[in-house]
Amino acid sequence: MKDELSGILGASPAHASLSVGSDSWDLYVFGVTPIGPDMFLQVALLGPRVCTLTVRAPAPIGNVATARRILSIVRDWIVANDDADQAYLELPHVAELAS
Repeated sequence: MKDELSGILGASPAHASLSVGSDSWDLYVFGVTPIGPDMFLQVALLGPRVCTLTVRAPAPIGNVATARRILSIVRDWIVANDDADQAYLELPHVAELAS
């Protein structure tokens, strides 16, 4: 399944790219589901390995600050999880960050 995902997504331009150490990762958002005050993003990462993530973020997600926070949490996950190929991540609400 991961090879199929890599082949399908690799044929189109990435939505974002991340550099982590000497590795380059292409990030693809392949699903967005709104539920209540949140959005659940289905994300694929193509780099030294193929990974899939579900990221919960406060809605709406269409602003630069939220996008940067999502990229940051994904980068932190890559750094901390060199063997994992899937995860569920939660982006805290801005109010939670201040406390």
